[in-house]
Amino acid sequence: MCAQVDATTFLSFVCKACHQEIEAPVWMAKREAECPACGAMIEVPETSEPGTVWGANEAALQPTKAQVDAMKSRTIRIELSDQW
Repeated sequence: MCAQVDATTFLSFVCKACHQEIEAPVWMAKREAECPACGAMIEVPETSEPGTVWGANEAALQPTKAQVDAMKSRTIRIELSDQW
């Protein structure tokens, strides 16, 4: 995986069933997947939800590096095998 990761690479959103923040590759937008935390079926949104790691900051301010690192530590990324 490339060391340079930006908001155009991933989407972030919250599972409606368990409220876990989830990160998914942007190419998964509008596809169904299983929540990696609770197993509920979820649909990956087209844009990141506000207040999530890749979403717009609710205060419309750019988060600091420390804030992004803290958000990433509580986010689960959907990982797919090469056979997907």
